Amino acid sequence: MLKTLLVREVTLKFKILILFLLIPFSFISANHMNELETRGIFSLGYEDNFDPGSTVLRDLLSDEDESSIQENSFKTIKRNKLGRAVLYMGTIWIVDSIRYWATYAAWIEDWQFQLSWEDQKVRFFSLKANRFDSNPFRTNWTHGLGGAIYFNIARYHNLNLFESVLFETATSMIWEYFTEWREVVSLNDNFFSGVGGLPIGEPLFQLSKYLLSRKGTLSHIAGYILNPVFGISDLFGGKKWRSNFKEEYFSAPGLRLSLSNENFSYRDENKDSGNRFHFNIGSEFIKIPEFGNPGNEEVKLKLNTTFYSDIEFGISIDNGSIEEYNFNTKILYLGLFNQRITKRESGKLEGYSFYIGASSAYNFYKKKALEVYDKGEYHYDFTANEQPEQPTNFTDKLAIINLIGPSARLTLYSSPFKFDIEADAYFDFGLVNSFALNKYSEENDIFSPRMKTTLIHYGYYYAFGYTLNMNSKLEISNIFVSGGFRYQKYSSIQGLDRFQDEIRDDCKIYDSRSIVKGGIGYHIPGSRFSVSLLYKRIVREGTLKDVMVDEVETRIFSSLRITF
Repeated sequence: MLKTLLVREVTLKFKILILFLLIPFSFISANHMNELETRGIFSLGYEDNFDPGSTVLRDLLSDEDESSIQENSFKTIKRNKLGRAVLYMGTIWIVDSIRYWATYAAWIEDWQFQLSWEDQKVRFFSLKANRFDSNPFRTNWTHGLGGAIYFNIARYHNLNLFESVLFETATSMIWEYFTEWREVVSLNDNFFSGVGGLPIGEPLFQLSKYLLSRKGTLSHIAGYILNPVFGISDLFGGKKWRSNFKEEYFSAPGLRLSLSNENFSYRDENKDSGNRFHFNIGSEFIKIPEFGNPGNEEVKLKLNTTFYSDIEFGISIDNGSIEEYNFNTKILYLGLFNQRITKRESGKLEGYSFYIGASSAYNFYKKKALEVYDKGEYHYDFTANEQPEQPTNFTDKLAIINLIGPSARLTLYSSPFKFDIEADAYFDFGLVNSFALNKYSEENDIFSPRMKTTLIHYGYYYAFGYTLNMNSKLEISNIFVSGGFRYQKYSSIQGLDRFQDEIRDDCKIYDSRSIVKGGIGYHIPGSRFSVSLLYKRIVREGTLKDVMVDEVETRIFSSLRITF
């Protein structure tokens, strides 16, 4: 029998509850901590929060003001609150560890180590205990949200991008090695709770800072909801720290909302086709003050922090039911910027802007589950050797961390045209649904000989792969034409199953997903509205041993977009 899932992962709701209940304790010695930090204790250093040489600031300041600021710039830069961040995180870790041990009875099948020198020596001083765990898809992909919270605790306390990655990775490792000392050291959890927090957490950090810097109650409420670390910390006295965040200049601050009618159809006539309502909301921030702004000289810059962030969430709804989820993020950091743009007497721009940098991203996609074992609300009883239902009926899903890769963008201005093209290439780690599994299980027993644990019980496997992505847009006055593609290719990781000794058929699995799109639209003059028509062709392929399955889906969106 399937057992009700006692949620083990550090879910977003539980973390918010912990913050509300226990953060006051981390501020009992607030005055004492502030005194220590003022004297340099618990301070990791300075973040590059203020650039007195910024061309934008030079335009705003007199020579006397600029000189004064340069002389006192270190006094205006806010110290990192590493000690407060550690105390903050330690509070959460202690309480969540108590919660974990209070629900241990539901997870005894995960226990593979004893509190003995022989067992713990293996965990701490070898790689033998480093395995991929056997948890449901939802349990594992939501660790990325936990990682984003760890990351934002560090960022809120003024640690820079790379210090925050170290902070979240160390937090994840401490949890795996100490709280879960009876279990394998979960490689996938350390990917998602560790480095996975960067591409999710940084866009949320930038978006929340932007919303909280704007006037209006609704903007502030949205900022706190999107990033509860800001909300809870401000509630218990941290607002003075946040007030010291520098005032940033966004060349392209953009919030967007799209409402669409989505017509979909499949090449396979046996599959349903029809219309759905599609809702999409997102933001894009380019933090290069000179970007797109004309000048008489060529601009060349080295960029040593986050200079681009994007976050997008979308759902497709049919008959009141959510049929599909999409969640995508992207950041760029450590790059180069080059630009030369001039303005004609007519006011039209001529020239180019170009940037290139290191990038990380996150891509989540899931279709509505049809079977109870695919919904993430249950987990199998491995201690009772429970077998999965066959043939399987899993729906498609992906949770991909685009770990790192180059990303570039070129914008050309030549009146009356503006052409924009961007391209990315990433090395990926992710949770990938085996698209061929359902077909394979119709004629083969996936339990005997036993295959990968997460594959046969939850339909997905752990994979390495890559993503190639390109988007372009041509604007002619108020008319625009867009196009692009995305290609993702994955293969399974072998030999690291939690129950590897029981695996008898550890075969290689392959999957790919490609999207080709093109559209045309119109900006309504003098407004924030635009209308568009977009075509997408999605090709999904999967291979499991001698079974190959492919699916072609066509979607046409008629959309109304609002930017604000």
